[in-house]
Amino acid sequence: GGENEPTLEDLRNIAVLSKNSQNRIVTREDLIARVYSMPANLGRVFRASVRNNPNNPLAATLHVISRNTNNQLIYSADTLKENLVMFLNKHRLVSDAIDLVDAQVVNLAIDFSIVVEKSNKSHIIIQKVNNVLKNYFKIENFQIDQPIITGEIENLILNTVGVINLIDLKISPRAGFFKNRRYSSIRYSVKRHLDRGYLYPPPGGIFEIRYPNDDIKGKIM
Repeated sequence: GGENEPTLEDLRNIAVLSKNSQNRIVTREDLIARVYSMPANLGRVFRASVRNNPNNPLAATLHVISRNTNNQLIYSADTLKENLVMFLNKHRLVSDAIDLVDAQVVNLAIDFSIVVEKSNKSHIIIQKVNNVLKNYFKIENFQIDQPIITGEIENLILNTVGVINLIDLKISPRAGFFKNRRYSSIRYSVKRHLDRGYLYPPPGGIFEIRYPNDDIKGKIM
């Protein structure tokens, strides 16, 4: 899957989940623990998430996604998914079924308009805000099915030194080809998935700012 070796924090989380699983997949936590503890020679997925299967109460739907050397999300290779299925079959209960599917990648773009202090150089403040948002939207900070809280983005911008006011914040989807850049094929409506300041991905989906240098833009009002 092209995934890096686990960090110390990753290992701590895996150890806790594995300890409680008793070598069997009974709960969602057990399943996630098994996914992340698969031997490295079989491959690694970047993110995994479990949802109930609406068509089968005894089945779970496992969404997985990998990433490439550019730190961009990609669908997991068929070989990796086959290895994962064989590995999980050794631990699952006989009566249970696990449907393995690709996570839906939703690419977004951020546009903002701000007022800055007159004593500051505008382009420097814009660059500061851009860097803050790039750090916030690092793909390492996101999980499958994790929503975006628009208030957090607004606070990050407003708390940047030199920013007086936030005039406008726009979150837009990106899909297919846009200005010679290739994005996910998933079509997404921000308006339909925004609820009281929470922007939700589609079921089994994960958000990504695929090209941070191009997809995060600000201007001075």
